[in-house]
Amino acid sequence: MHTSFFPNAIDGISDIDAHNRLHTKANHVAWLAGSLVQQRYELAKWLGIERKQTAHELFENNKGIQDNVTYPSLATFKKDWDTIAPVLHEALQKVTDERLDKNF
Repeated sequence: MHTSFFPNAIDGISDIDAHNRLHTKANHVAWLAGSLVQQRYELAKWLGIERKQTAHELFENNKGIQDNVTYPSLATFKKDWDTIAPVLHEALQKVTDERLDKNF
């Protein structure tokens, strides 16, 4: 379900708007999108798939939003999302109960 929601949620948002924090310390859309992509790649890693999103260094180890950083475009995050989605889908279909019982 999330696979199709993600591209719909970011559709039509400009890269300028994606970096707008609305004069607060809130996370902007670019960080939210990249963080969600990172979570998918981390789940894939846990399932034995060694791939990284384009902006891995900005999000590794659950790194929070960084001031004065221009995050990749939403198109870049969508491309990474589209890359990992089918791979992760296949891995989840094949995951064993034993693997699901293991801790991260």
